[in-house]
Amino acid sequence: MPEPSEVTRKLLTLSKLRGVGASSLLKLAQAEGFVKWDYDEIASRFPSIGRALTQENLNQAQALAQRDLAACKADGSEIISVLDPQYPPLLRQTPDRPALLYVKGNLKPTHHRAVAVVGTREPTEHGKVITQRITTYLGQQGWSIVSGLALGVDGIAHQAALEVGGHTVAILAHGLDTITPKSHTVLAKSILEAGGAWVSEYAYGIPPFAPQYVKRDRIQAGLARGVVLIQTGLEGGSLHASRAALRYGRVLAVPAPTKTDIAAGEEKVQGVLKILQGSRQEVARYLQCNPADLDRILVIRSREQYPQLEDALNAIGEGVNPQKALF
Repeated sequence: MPEPSEVTRKLLTLSKLRGVGASSLLKLAQAEGFVKWDYDEIASRFPSIGRALTQENLNQAQALAQRDLAACKADGSEIISVLDPQYPPLLRQTPDRPALLYVKGNLKPTHHRAVAVVGTREPTEHGKVITQRITTYLGQQGWSIVSGLALGVDGIAHQAALEVGGHTVAILAHGLDTITPKSHTVLAKSILEAGGAWVSEYAYGIPPFAPQYVKRDRIQAGLARGVVLIQTGLEGGSLHASRAALRYGRVLAVPAPTKTDIAAGEEKVQGVLKILQGSRQEVARYLQCNPADLDRILVIRSREQYPQLEDALNAIGEGVNPQKALF
């Protein structure tokens, strides 16, 4: 794997300082001439970082950064920063993008034609079928499929992409040395073998914690032109990626539940029903977005609309909002 750039090494070191978070790193990265500054100049220009930059802390941070670099080298992965040319351009456009990404495999095909497919860990039979159909179609059209390697919809989406020879990326909520769930170890390895990638903002050795899954979901949305929300309960985790997609100016596609699932009162379609049946104001509150963002929601009622989904995704890529689709 390529050696990290000088600026990436510097940001990585600073990220290891206690009290220096992503927001501080992004502000620093945006400063003109930052690459040429030494640590003393960084400390003088950015007091919030300077307070943590004692010599002892810097020595510890450099040791931790070196440990990360050694782990990446041993595992065949790399660390890229928001200032590197290989950083995904769609993700770079988002306001809360990670300053650093740990990447194993080939991420590049997501740069221009990626779509996230997300949903509940417990889809109904219809949900499984729709995940397979939509992902198969998009994979056959050359779209890179982004998901979170979780049970249920995520796993089905990754597998469907692989079955049509497509590219797929798993966004992880922990270090690249861990696969969660363990039952997806073979699937995860298959993603790499097929030319896909694993991506995380977390260093090697960091285990999964619940808040990290919420942060992970914004990366799924940020890498993609849009999110396909297959199924979700009223408080499902997939809503995080869906809300992020609307915040970022991307498409949110929502397949309509079947009459059978609705009649059965299936819990895992209630979130989708709330989006489809609520008033404009209610849905905006539920999705935590501006009412105008709802114009980028596309309801999928049949497979004949899959080309319409592609058109909407392509329009986002060209910087043009798709036509009003829901309200």
